[in-house]
Amino acid sequence: MAWFRHVPVGRPSAPSRLPGGPDQDVPVPHVTPVVLEAHPGAPQAPAVRIYLGTQPEQYRAERVFFYSLLQVRDPDRRYEIYRMVDLPGFDRRGWRTGFTNYRFAIPDLAGRRGRAIYNDVDQIYLGDPAALFDQSMDGHGYLTLLPQDTAVMLIDCQRMARCWTYAKACHRGKKALCAEAAAEPGRWGALDPIWHARDLEYRHGQSRLLHYTTLHLQPWRPTPDRYSYHIHPYAEYFHGLEQAADAEGYEVFTADRPSPGFAAACRGATDDDPAMLVDETCRQALELGASRLTLVGPWRATPGVARWPWQALRRDELPRQDAVAATGLERLPTEDIPWLLDRLFRLARHGVLIRVSSGAEGSPVGSPEAWRALLRRVARRYPEHCWQLDCLDRAGRLHRYRADPARRITPPRVWALQGVHPGDNAQLREVTTALGWPHETKRLRSCLHKPADGWPDLLLSVGWLPSLVARAIRWRAGRRPRLVVLGRPFAPLSRFDRVITTPQYDLPLRENVVDLPAPFAVVRTPDGAQLETWRQRLAYLPRPWIVLLVGGDSKPYRFDTDTAAALGRAASAAVRPLAGSLLISTSPRTGGKAADALLGAIDVPRWCYRYGCGGDNPYPALLALGDAFIVTAESVSMLTEACMTGRPVTLFPLPARRSPLARLRHGVERRVAAIGRKASMRGTPLQQTVFGRLRDKAIEIGLYNGERRIGQVHLALGVHPLSEGLEQLPGLSPALLAGARERALRAIREVLEVEASPAPAISAKRRTAPDAGASAAADEGASAP
Repeated sequence: MAWFRHVPVGRPSAPSRLPGGPDQDVPVPHVTPVVLEAHPGAPQAPAVRIYLGTQPEQYRAERVFFYSLLQVRDPDRRYEIYRMVDLPGFDRRGWRTGFTNYRFAIPDLAGRRGRAIYNDVDQIYLGDPAALFDQSMDGHGYLTLLPQDTAVMLIDCQRMARCWTYAKACHRGKKALCAEAAAEPGRWGALDPIWHARDLEYRHGQSRLLHYTTLHLQPWRPTPDRYSYHIHPYAEYFHGLEQAADAEGYEVFTADRPSPGFAAACRGATDDDPAMLVDETCRQALELGASRLTLVGPWRATPGVARWPWQALRRDELPRQDAVAATGLERLPTEDIPWLLDRLFRLARHGVLIRVSSGAEGSPVGSPEAWRALLRRVARRYPEHCWQLDCLDRAGRLHRYRADPARRITPPRVWALQGVHPGDNAQLREVTTALGWPHETKRLRSCLHKPADGWPDLLLSVGWLPSLVARAIRWRAGRRPRLVVLGRPFAPLSRFDRVITTPQYDLPLRENVVDLPAPFAVVRTPDGAQLETWRQRLAYLPRPWIVLLVGGDSKPYRFDTDTAAALGRAASAAVRPLAGSLLISTSPRTGGKAADALLGAIDVPRWCYRYGCGGDNPYPALLALGDAFIVTAESVSMLTEACMTGRPVTLFPLPARRSPLARLRHGVERRVAAIGRKASMRGTPLQQTVFGRLRDKAIEIGLYNGERRIGQVHLALGVHPLSEGLEQLPGLSPALLAGARERALRAIREVLEVEASPAPAISAKRRTAPDAGASAAADEGASAP
């Protein structure tokens, strides 16, 4: 297990002043690092120093950056990570991020000695940065991909201090500082690209750092007011790390190692909440099933009610309490709030009550919704606990949210509305089964009449027509059912509680939209006897067994006889050198003539199942027995199920044939740079334009739907064309695909959590001491939906 602590390393506790030169009177601030200690007895080696450019809006990215580093670090090595955030003295005009020029201050921040790695916060490590830190610099002062691309750097701090100083970083532009550094011959050196894969440059198994550099594709959506977000092809690497960190309860700062500013913030907290609120909070604790209450934070002393200061939560020996109530959390460093909330839940047997105000805009606690999201993340590890959040927004309005597990004992009633496409219905069936709740499958024509036992609690649908029927049912039921749609609804996104979507639909990611890398699918392996039966039936064929899964026409893609014959020839050419066999399965979309052309072109040993011609469907057995898979590219469901086996998967692309109207629409979209934009000179997707945001707005309000972009699913799954061979494993592992499915299920379950609606407005002038009438009104307005 990694050891952590925070210590000042090689720097005095007060700002230093640089000797000599034009910078002699410029104070350089002290930055306290996060230290990952080496195991006791480890060999001596220089500490790996990493300087991280970050800002409050990137709190999710920062946590995942640290967690990714923990997964790949050498436990026998010491690492020092310096968070460069809100550094003083900088002129930030013209910056694209809140940390643009911090990187050029590193030589002075590091004491003009040794080496340092610089990273932007929107990156994750896939390999140990110690290998980068230790590599030869061949006399260069800094290594980057390009002289002007400084998002990842290895820096010789002594040599670079001649041109990159704290004073220059404060006042000069990024381009000028890069140009000055590159002007001296030999100062710049090329960085190995494996240490800086920007977006689509990522190569599975090769890249050791992934940089989410395209701002409107960043999976954590840091600034939704500035960008209309879309699914990043490699978003699941970030989501997988974040889910693992959530499950583990990982935080950068903890009770054992709080942030450097925690102690001072605790000393500055004053007792200013009126005693009246203690009585009110005690009553609310009783409503949550707690008989006694302990107060944490700057409450006023109240006879008969135990009270702890924030510093007390650092002690492990604190006894568990029936319920705890905390106030004033927003006055503490935001870096410490997650571990403090976790301590509150750990100390409470039954319930946790939180009274706070919104923090700085863009921070983890910058709004009531942000507070709720953070509280939900922590509470997920304590599913039996009740909790209540009272949060004042900046307008003085009190928002109250309450979650009570006792009200979740009775399973909800679920309707699954079937559509017209078998693939859609299969996906819907897998979701309802995975939720584990009793459900009824309804046909569209038979579900608009009110049933004798009442309307359901949840309506699940897939595609535009079932989602239209779901909205009609909700209208007739008086808005009782919650609506969840899979895919895209071709309706205003705001009309649904959750939209579970995948990359081919290219939906803008709004607060209620959950992005998955591929369709929701579960591979069901046949039982042992069935599997053995199929193994014996196919035993006469030479191995390896290459499974060919064949789709068919799917707008705008066509699978005609010429394409089918080309697939047969290509599959035969790939299998022939292996001396193996093809196991072929067609699908409902495979035309008879296309299937004949396919089989006629194959000249290697084969076995074929033609869908609809009778006999047992071997599809589950083929997924279990195949050594590798070839899948027609238009079938994202079959591609996903093949990838879930963890064995090699390749795709065979089908030609797109659009109608004249579709060609016109597609051409216009490309012309206005809304879709299909070419990569920049650096190999990254170009940033979003105003036309792209206008297109997203039209989709958001239900006026427009674009063409499916299945190539985005291919990128997300990490599958390659058959022309590149049969040996490559998918980039997305079965574990990451399983994590994506769990994220979708969690999002659906959350819409049925019993939480209170916002309470009535309370004047901001009374935020510290509202009168009794205002408190009562707030509580009365907190009715469950």
